[in-house]
Amino acid sequence: MKAQLIGEPCNKCASCLSILSGENTDVVEMDAASNNSVENIRQIRNEVMYASTTSKYKVYIIDEVHMLTTSAFNALLKTLEEPPENVVFILATTEQHKIPVTILSRCLRFDFLRISQENIMKRLEYVLKEENIEYEEEAVKYIAKLAEGALRDSLSILDRCLSEENKVLRLEKVKEIVGGIGGEIIEELSEAILSSDYDKIISVVQQMENKGKDLRQLVYELTENFLEKMIKAEDKTMVAGIIDELGKLDSDIKGSINPSVLVKASLIKVAQNKPVSSSNSLGSVDAEKINALEEDIKKIKNYLNTHQMPRSGQNAGMQQVNTKVQSVSKVAGYKDAEEFKQRIAAKGKLKLFSAMSGAIIKNEEEFVIITTNEFAAKMLAASKAEIAEVLKSEYSIDKPVVIKYNKVSGMSKMEKLLKDSNTEYTEIE
Repeated sequence: MKAQLIGEPCNKCASCLSILSGENTDVVEMDAASNNSVENIRQIRNEVMYASTTSKYKVYIIDEVHMLTTSAFNALLKTLEEPPENVVFILATTEQHKIPVTILSRCLRFDFLRISQENIMKRLEYVLKEENIEYEEEAVKYIAKLAEGALRDSLSILDRCLSEENKVLRLEKVKEIVGGIGGEIIEELSEAILSSDYDKIISVVQQMENKGKDLRQLVYELTENFLEKMIKAEDKTMVAGIIDELGKLDSDIKGSINPSVLVKASLIKVAQNKPVSSSNSLGSVDAEKINALEEDIKKIKNYLNTHQMPRSGQNAGMQQVNTKVQSVSKVAGYKDAEEFKQRIAAKGKLKLFSAMSGAIIKNEEEFVIITTNEFAAKMLAASKAEIAEVLKSEYSIDKPVVIKYNKVSGMSKMEKLLKDSNTEYTEIE
């Protein structure tokens, strides 16, 4: 009776036990990071011709497959196109975009998602309880965060920590072993940024550098600190701006010749150019001053509105003069052709703006637009009403709009090029 296939190994049969012990010759694993040449792939091609010995299939697991050279991929492609019936290839990679399309098109793709931080913590706690080791919950949480969704990495970090501290797993000891930054230092640095204490910023960064700490780790933990602040803060604008700047700094450090100077200068810049927070974060004295100023502004507006009523005599005459000046000013608002084109673009009329490119505009008795492009002339002629509307709304100019097309004599460069190459063509507007 055949066992039901459920997709999980039983770890009891002869095949499973031989794979677990590494004795099964039909399961071959190759690290493409160190075996990435054509010769390594040629060896596989020679082996797949032979039948499997003990198992039903021969399985080749190529880890970090994206590290293969172009020639090696070409050599592997032939085998993937016509694979023997008893051979299965498993190509593992974390950078799928680096694999040629010719390889991807011949594979089934399975994406493995990151494991949640909570599940990693549960597994680490299970391991610690099985080993009868006491631990701090914050230490387990810190290791799970460092693993970034990879359970194997979290177990490796835990094993490293327990090799030096096998009695109690403490947060400070974990940070010391993995090169982390102390929570007090990170909090001190974040407060220095928020208070724009430049001397303190330089002092803390220099202190971390003297201790041999990785500055990228410093920026990473500082970003995490501000992320926690943003979640708790009522006004998130300022903190979000700081996190954005720290993200740019993290990517800039990779290619920097002098990371120390870059980090110090960037953190001072962040402290100096913090986005403005809302009034909730301002001091009570500043808030009172702002409220008082707003009340004064309201009083001034009310006073001006009350004392601008039309009056007889000289004041009424002055009001008429002011009205005429404002009207003339609005008419005289037209400056030149370029400024008019910008107004057209600002109103979202991009086709008109494009049609006016290179056109000559004359603001005389009539508003004349002259172009040497026949297609542009037709478009402008069809849009005269829109142009007149912009003139009236923006400049109070009420004139007829005239579109003129000046055909350039001679042959255009494109026509000459087509004729010289003996190419037949139709007229293109």
